[in-house]
Amino acid sequence: MSKESKLIELLDKFENMLISNNSVFIDYDELEEIILYYFNDGEIYKAKKAIQLAHNLYPKSINIFILESEILIQAGKIDEALLLIDYIFANNKESKDLLFQKAKILNKLKKYKKSNKFLKQINESKELNFFILDLMLKNYMNLEDYHNAIFVNKKILQIFPDDKIYFDKFISCIHLSEKIDDGISFLNEFLEKNPYSYNGWYEIGKLFEKLNRLNESISAQEFAIISHESFAPSYLELGKLHEKKGDYKKSIYYYKVVINLNKESSFSLYRLSKCYEKIGEYDNSIKFLNKIVENDPLYEKAWISIAKHYLRNNDHDKAILNLNKALEIISNNY
Repeated sequence: MSKESKLIELLDKFENMLISNNSVFIDYDELEEIILYYFNDGEIYKAKKAIQLAHNLYPKSINIFILESEILIQAGKIDEALLLIDYIFANNKESKDLLFQKAKILNKLKKYKKSNKFLKQINESKELNFFILDLMLKNYMNLEDYHNAIFVNKKILQIFPDDKIYFDKFISCIHLSEKIDDGISFLNEFLEKNPYSYNGWYEIGKLFEKLNRLNESISAQEFAIISHESFAPSYLELGKLHEKKGDYKKSIYYYKVVINLNKESSFSLYRLSKCYEKIGEYDNSIKFLNKIVENDPLYEKAWISIAKHYLRNNDHDKAILNLNKALEIISNNY
């Protein structure tokens, strides 16, 4: 019998019990499976009935209390969930799962310091380690304690070196704490162990750019592309960096790669048009400006640049017309 068939048979057994109102014995693991099925399926009434049966059959089960607290959380009854966990926690203070659940509920109540206090009480746990670090990171970020957030985030990146979400959080904390040099030091060490991490090269390149170390930033973005040749954000960065250095032809090359990867945006097309303008290729410049306003008519910078284009050609009527469109967008935004 397949796993799915067994589950259907198990659910039928439980639902027949509800209809007949007769008590039946169901194995603990099977009851957990029933509760989780109904909880994930949004059938809260049946999940509660399964929990009630579980309490009758296994009154000391910590996991059942945790599942019940999850149902209360989903219903928005956070204070009730905390009371429930405190009730079972009183006689099970060494339980890692209860400590974590209490910390999780305290996080939802925005009691971030208390949440971290309980997380720190949990001894080393392979099963919970990542979840502990993830919740601790959220708490520190909510407390705007970026020093500790960075410390925890580093640990998470050591577990999941290619996770873009945690890279973004790490970089946000670095910028918010203004510890750019610390960020570069960590990423240098990280890239020694993970030399093909395109996210790592991309992020260290962005930090070098922040310090105006443009050549090092360019090298980092080039390494990102070596690691992932279709990684559009690094091509976009290379376009911006060469534009800063005044090498507009190289910028044009990289912005066009972004287009070829079907990752263009109004911003990248606008930068491309400005590069063409810098080298005097006005026809190409206006071509991309027209493409922007066709796809994104609220991009006021493009309308302003189109107005400048017509001013250059002494077509004042068209210049005023396009400038008015830009002013209309700006006035609606403020």
